[in-house]
Amino acid sequence: MIDRSTSIRCVAAAVVAGTLILLAPTVVSADLPPIVALKQAELEIPVEQLLDVGVMVFGVGLPPEDEDPEVEDELEEKGIYRDVRRAEARYFAVHLANTLQLSGQWGAVRVVPAPTDAVDVVVSGQIVSSTGRELVLDVRAVDSADRVWVKDRYKQKADPRGYQLEEEEEVERVDPFGSLYNRIANDLLKSRQKLDPEEVEELSWLSQLSFASDLAPVAFRDYLTTNRKGRPELAKLPADGDPMFERVARIRERDYLLVDTYHDQYLTFYDQVDTSYVEWRAYSYEEEVALAKLRKQARMQKILGALAILGGIVSDSDNAVEDAARQGAIIGGQIAIQSGIQKGKEAKIHRAAVQELAQSFDAEVSERVLRVEGQTLRLSGTAEVQYAEWRDLLREIWTGETGIALDPDNPDEVAAEETPEG
Repeated sequence: MIDRSTSIRCVAAAVVAGTLILLAPTVVSADLPPIVALKQAELEIPVEQLLDVGVMVFGVGLPPEDEDPEVEDELEEKGIYRDVRRAEARYFAVHLANTLQLSGQWGAVRVVPAPTDAVDVVVSGQIVSSTGRELVLDVRAVDSADRVWVKDRYKQKADPRGYQLEEEEEVERVDPFGSLYNRIANDLLKSRQKLDPEEVEELSWLSQLSFASDLAPVAFRDYLTTNRKGRPELAKLPADGDPMFERVARIRERDYLLVDTYHDQYLTFYDQVDTSYVEWRAYSYEEEVALAKLRKQARMQKILGALAILGGIVSDSDNAVEDAARQGAIIGGQIAIQSGIQKGKEAKIHRAAVQELAQSFDAEVSERVLRVEGQTLRLSGTAEVQYAEWRDLLREIWTGETGIALDPDNPDEVAAEETPEG
């Protein structure tokens, strides 16, 4: 027969052992996700064969904001925070743009706030799920001929080696979801490789003339046509030195400058949020892997700690060995509780930093003042709203400079504006 004292000691010892196991560093599983290498250019690609890519800020994949606090509470119970998700929408877009640029297979790769015809290929995405353990993205890519290059769901389990945060500066951090971005980049490259050189050059012309047609539909309506599938095709090309097209090209350069400004802001935001976001995601990963059923390592550590303390308190013996075991159980339990609380605090600190940076980014782009052709233009709202407003202003500038109506069905609109008073 095992007496009550011995039973309690066994329970306490088991609890302490379990506590110490949870307190030990997370062991990397041997079942690692396969690594997908990025296909990089082996030879320099001719400039005329380089396509410009615009990566749109990803959709957050959340229901519209609701004044009902229960909706937000339900999201937070699932570990989803709106400000963090907004940060991720920009973070993922920049990360993908950096991956494409690193491949050396493309021309300029920019993160853009909205769809634009100023580039040859537009990549858009939607966040389906994002945790420290798994990332799921819906991605779509369309070229200037309105052909769909990619339309797929990309799912990736985190590479746990990416969460072994090394203190040595010379150690390069592994991206937990690097293979996911590499797969997207490789799929885009596969689509481009299906095109012959003439088709690639045609895409460049299509994006230029689509921009021109949107800016000045009357002047450039004869340059593009639509095929039986409803896709744009080239009808003719501008003559060399065409003054109208050269004027559009200058305006397009101004559009590039604004897009570059947005892109630089996204890059800055990415750099600022990177450390806090990666560490917050690492804590999330540790919690999910340590106890998948409960999902919160800190919570289970507190439970085990409480049990260890209870086991130590109820054990009653004058035996020195038993006293030591009891004290060990209490100390182990206290360590577990403190560890759980500390991890929870650290995760909240990093999440708060990400949320604050997301909010400050929105504030920084809330208003922008530009000078174009001697005019002072003031843009307000989100980056997406600003860019739409910017394109409207470019059309007005074009009309003012050329006297050509934007609306082919209303040619008198400019004549009325240019009629001298009196």
